[in-house]
Amino acid sequence: MYKVLLVDDERMILEGISATMDWPEMGTELFGTAENGVDALTLIEEARPDIVITDITMPGLDGIQLLEQASRRFPNKMKWILLSGYNEFDYAQKSMSFGVKHYLLKPCNEDTLSNAISDIVKELNEQKNQNLLLQSLKIQVEQSPYKHVNFQRHKMQGKKYSSVVNQMHIIIQDNIENPLLSLQWVAQNKLYMRSDYLGKLFKKEEGQKFSTYVTKARIDKAIELIERQEDIKVFELAERLGFGTNTQYFSQIFKRVTGYTPSELIN
Repeated sequence: MYKVLLVDDERMILEGISATMDWPEMGTELFGTAENGVDALTLIEEARPDIVITDITMPGLDGIQLLEQASRRFPNKMKWILLSGYNEFDYAQKSMSFGVKHYLLKPCNEDTLSNAISDIVKELNEQKNQNLLLQSLKIQVEQSPYKHVNFQRHKMQGKKYSSVVNQMHIIIQDNIENPLLSLQWVAQNKLYMRSDYLGKLFKKEEGQKFSTYVTKARIDKAIELIERQEDIKVFELAERLGFGTNTQYFSQIFKRVTGYTPSELIN
């Protein structure tokens, strides 16, 4: 069940919405109500609701100010439905800048509000499924022939590398977005050593080829970016991870390592 907070300074509307909506039927529970933005912000801090339905025009802290403060303190943690007695473009425009998709004019009937809540519940379910998929993906990647790359794990595990391989790890970390990153490029432009020697040394100490390690590091970074940025595009991932404009090749490599295309995880 997703927790819903209802906020309105008109008690009649507050009680009416509370009583008429079939909260369990929509996969939600009304955990609390507030008659002003200040009390609502306190409830948000205490209970972290999944959905906030709030009037805009309220004394003290209005709905837009409540949205702004809550979004700053808990970014991307809750969905919003804004209610207003006025068809004011400025309010709607400002709310959209915070990712609000549902701006309803009062008085709104039960079906209109129910549809808005159902849309949000569907979106939350999709996000939950995506998170489960990402967690499952991480486990699969751990078990794949590609070793899991975490740039901090070398220190955490206490594994000791030669100074050369340590430098190679740092170079990979600092140049993960560089499309020129390769064993040859590192040898010629960073360490000024023979590439065949570096390749043998890296594989001996790391247990895998340099190119395999770099590929896995880039895919790990892609998964991290997908988790952090819900609206990231596949072409942006490709550009930021050293694949340039070759989005198709990036998608092929991503699927080879993970079993999924990046689009499947993003959508």
